[in-house]
Amino acid sequence: MAEGMRPVEIVSFSRAIDRSGFSCGKPDLDAWLKQHAGHQERSNNTRTFLAVDPQSDGVLGYYATTTYRLELGEVARLHGSPSRRYPIPAVLLARLAVDERSAGRGVGRQLLVHALRGFVTASRQVGFEMVVVHAFDVDAVTFYTTHGFTPFADNPMHLFLTTKELHATFDGL
Repeated sequence: MAEGMRPVEIVSFSRAIDRSGFSCGKPDLDAWLKQHAGHQERSNNTRTFLAVDPQSDGVLGYYATTTYRLELGEVARLHGSPSRRYPIPAVLLARLAVDERSAGRGVGRQLLVHALRGFVTASRQVGFEMVVVHAFDVDAVTFYTTHGFTPFADNPMHLFLTTKELHATFDGL
């Protein structure tokens, strides 16, 4: 593990894990984890994973995933032209946030790698062409582009990674 990276354990969402102290500095992302993640999990709308400190069980970060489909208008904007005749099946990395106290320690990268590895596994059972993220801000865009995501042609806050690129990255590891 790189210097400065904090070892974390990434676990499936559990209501038993105290999320009340989590604060990433973005009220919408904080509120979603504290107030909506449990309901979304029980409704099978999202799957949420928590990075926890093995020593304190505090939540250091989280990500949530769900299915997604790029409709024809989005497909045209993705490529900059209407080159497809059908929607694109995808998965959405719906949220990814790191507690402010853990910022800069590699927790976000560990969460992203965990999510992408899970998508590789899922892609062997369910067909989808890409992973999509809707970045919360410019810092998030930088984070995702640094990790191989490409912005949509018409909206740099929406990014994607093709399933082919995903496999090229992870299949040899």
